Amino acid sequence: MTDSPAILVRRFQLAESQRAEYFATVEETVTPEQVLKPDFWRHVATTLRPYDLIDVAVDSCDWFMRLLVADAWHNGVRVIELSRHDMTGEAEEDQSIGNDLRVKWRGPVNKWAVVRSDGVILRGNLPDKNIALEALAAAVSDRAKIGF
Repeated sequence: MTDSPAILVRRFQLAESQRAEYFATVEETVTPEQVLKPDFWRHVATTLRPYDLIDVAVDSCDWFMRLLVADAWHNGVRVIELSRHDMTGEAEEDQSIGNDLRVKWRGPVNKWAVVRSDGVILRGNLPDKNIALEALAAAVSDRAKIGF
């Protein structure tokens, strides 16, 4: 017989039965530092409980975070940053036309989109990149017709 501790069967369960996992998308004006503040989560605080996990993605795909809920109360949540990944980098190929239109992934809400250089989405919620490229070509064609 050994004196070392061992986990009891009743304390060993499927993770899905003990905690929830969430996926949150934020607009590109939101910073990772803001996401770590307790009041950032005020609108969903009553949904969360300790040990829940939250994946946070920004629409621009510039960064991604994984958070652990440490505490939750009626209008705030204390989260611990488990990981943060910088997703910026050089694109495989430039998907732009001229200086002001390009195809970009704009997160799970807007999906693939034709975006102006100032960030305005001209056409969004496109299901894949090829359709977005077709929409980009159509936008350029429409501009040419009106002499824009």
